[in-house]
Amino acid sequence: MAKTPQDFLATLDREVLLSDGAKSSVWYSQGLKPANYAEQNISNPENVIKLHLDYINAGARIIETNTFRANRLQLARFNLESSVKEINGAGVRLVREAIRRSGREDIFIAGAVGPLGALVKPYGNLTLAELGQIYQQQIEVLYEEGVDILVIETHPSLLEALEAVRAARTLDTRPIVAQMTFLEDGLSKFGDEMRRSLEALAAADADVVGVNCGMGPSHMYNHLADFLRKTDLRVCVQPNAGLPQSIGGREVYLTSPDYLREYARIFVETGANIIGGCCGTTVEHIREMAKAVTGQVPRRKRSRVQVVSQATSNSLKDRKVKHPFTEKLGREFVTTVEIDPPAGLNYQPLIDQARRLLEQGIDAIQVTDNRMARVRMSSITFAYLLQLETAIEVILHFICRDRNLLAIQSELMGAAALGIESIIAMTGDPSGVGELPEATSVFDVNAAGLVRILRGLNQGITLAGRDITIPTKFKIGASVNPAAPNIEVELSKLQEKIDSGVDFVQTQPVFDIDLLERFAEKVSKCNIPVIAGLLPLKDDRHAEFLHNEVPGMKIPDWIRKRLSQAQNPADEGIAVSREILDIVRRLFAGAHIISADDPMVVEKLLLPQIEKKVANSTSLI
Repeated sequence: MAKTPQDFLATLDREVLLSDGAKSSVWYSQGLKPANYAEQNISNPENVIKLHLDYINAGARIIETNTFRANRLQLARFNLESSVKEINGAGVRLVREAIRRSGREDIFIAGAVGPLGALVKPYGNLTLAELGQIYQQQIEVLYEEGVDILVIETHPSLLEALEAVRAARTLDTRPIVAQMTFLEDGLSKFGDEMRRSLEALAAADADVVGVNCGMGPSHMYNHLADFLRKTDLRVCVQPNAGLPQSIGGREVYLTSPDYLREYARIFVETGANIIGGCCGTTVEHIREMAKAVTGQVPRRKRSRVQVVSQATSNSLKDRKVKHPFTEKLGREFVTTVEIDPPAGLNYQPLIDQARRLLEQGIDAIQVTDNRMARVRMSSITFAYLLQLETAIEVILHFICRDRNLLAIQSELMGAAALGIESIIAMTGDPSGVGELPEATSVFDVNAAGLVRILRGLNQGITLAGRDITIPTKFKIGASVNPAAPNIEVELSKLQEKIDSGVDFVQTQPVFDIDLLERFAEKVSKCNIPVIAGLLPLKDDRHAEFLHNEVPGMKIPDWIRKRLSQAQNPADEGIAVSREILDIVRRLFAGAHIISADDPMVVEKLLLPQIEKKVANSTSLI
């Protein structure tokens, strides 16, 4: 019977699991020195199967594929970059064959993903987008071949480890074990602190976090013990067999199997969920560790480590915000409505308007940010007040026009502290188009740059690489124009935003149904939820104004003709929007109703949806 993600996590919550030990150092001790140990998957498969089988017979329940160094960059050093699919695919099949020969059915296949062995800018030449693409190439093969879980391991940089987790999450929902390597001072090679790194990986949606390699069991225990006792995160521990010593020109690990068995017992008692071995550990080490691990129940305490600031939890302690947009996005059709902040200090009428909209089944309210370069109340402040008083999720528009790089990051952290979790990154209209043409536009970055800043904050770092101690948890959106003069250029810009970390995209309003269908076909290749903009037309004058005076806005002749001939143009405008909404429901992940100053317009537009909900509710009585 095929395993599900729930099988692994359910097993992990009722028993401590033993992972396997080292591979490369075992083969090195046997005198094998291939160019890249992963290459053995195709050149010496029986040797790989034998080691997997030995670890299974020793008591390991998690067997990692021999793919630790099987990404494109690592393989390129040995002219094997064209063999990524072949080597990784074979790696999974060899574990499966070892399991078949063992006759066991309780073994989990773990796809091993190691660091790329190259530095990210500004330390090296790789961009984050390139980093993600290289990880995805390897991980996609491991998933296609049917691994049960993914083990992202031995990463010396939190930035790279987070990128690997993100790359995996864009492909699949299978359990992820994310591990980093730390030195004996408790810091990674790049200065990342252990506790914060593990919490950041968990916040990035890793199911298990942990430490492997870099140090022996004693130092690993000293740095992890307090964390293990207090966290409710699932934790994996895989120490080396001590530090290697050079004997006769060879690197030899001298830590005994008995010593590792004793530390395995200590790690179980302290609260580890997975225990295994890294460099220098052998089948004998794992066999002894099995005596301390097999059949043990997790002993970690359930005192949750909150990944929020104290100030946030205090200021929002009485607010229970519903998140239908976040929960439904990409799974069910979502509907949002846009509201501008007030032009003055009286925001209560807009709160009342939002409540009326929510009664009509809206999943979230979008708050604009000084739209059309006109002065309004701070969008962050109004978004907070709106979310506080209505208990509904708010999606904040955030523009680059009015803020330099310092203010952008400062205000985004402030928004996170106030509980704002969804942001749409926008460049913004130039100040010259608004009511204060003498105002200065900043534009230190554009929307794509803003996305990268948001993603960095989600990883716990500023643009300068400074640790902000607690990562933000923004769901990041971006805009796209289906009616752009050059759609290929527009899609290229969209892909750049996606590569930078966008979770969903939102279109400008489009009235041309043929254009919408063509755009839907093109954007489907991007594999990201798309929310279509919908602008209800008030009458024929409104349609003519948009068509003739608003750049990029074209209203088809058939719509303008219908409105001009209608006895009630407002109702006809709603009817047209409803027809477009029916098309949008078929093609996209959601609809965003723009500039709906009158809640009655939204109610009329969504009337069939509201009536259906009422009917369903009545049928259940």
